[in-house]
Amino acid sequence: MKWAYVGIALLVAVAMVGTYLAPMFEKKPAAQVGNTAVVDYTIFSEDGRPLITTDQNLLESEYKKGGNVVLLTQRLEMPVGGQVSGENIAVIPVLYPEISGFSGFGLLGFETNAISVGGLVGMRTGETKTISFSYGGENDLAMNLSEEDADGIGLNFTKTAVGDLVPLGLTTTPDIPPLGNESNESPALRFGKVTAKSPDSMTIAHRYGSARVTLGVITG
Repeated sequence: MKWAYVGIALLVAVAMVGTYLAPMFEKKPAAQVGNTAVVDYTIFSEDGRPLITTDQNLLESEYKKGGNVVLLTQRLEMPVGGQVSGENIAVIPVLYPEISGFSGFGLLGFETNAISVGGLVGMRTGETKTISFSYGGENDLAMNLSEEDADGIGLNFTKTAVGDLVPLGLTTTPDIPPLGNESNESPALRFGKVTAKSPDSMTIAHRYGSARVTLGVITG
């Protein structure tokens, strides 16, 4: 009888532990088209350099390396499976450092669509995924600037070299505003990389490589 009582007590204890741990092993709901999701993310350049992030630890780590400018932003709320025009610009507020003269950091529809459609659909809360960007067709997001054009938008043509990361300002359409543009609209900050340079012109590409996204909350 003594062993019987011990056996029953053990079974009760196991049942209690199982009931307590059960929620930990329940499958979390997956994000579906039509939901709204709140995500943490880091946008990387084509060569893998972080450009903008919600991760303060990553921000501090990059600044300690010296010379690596990374922007800190807040979590992004976006529709799951939502699509916009590829040339649409989503302006992301920048928390640190202060970027005067810009409305925020600019993500193109190509990039937000990749996250919303190609990444979030089917993801579960707490899951992290790396999503590659594809810009499609012949849209290589590269522009050729003369020395006059480069200096006119604030770049130092003489000192800028191939491989340099340079700031660009995009308005409602992803084009550098023409010289003498008197628009009061604050452009969105876009990082470009100098891919080629001749004595009188340079080519700047403003493509990004990927986004590392963590699904935080499904809100609707």
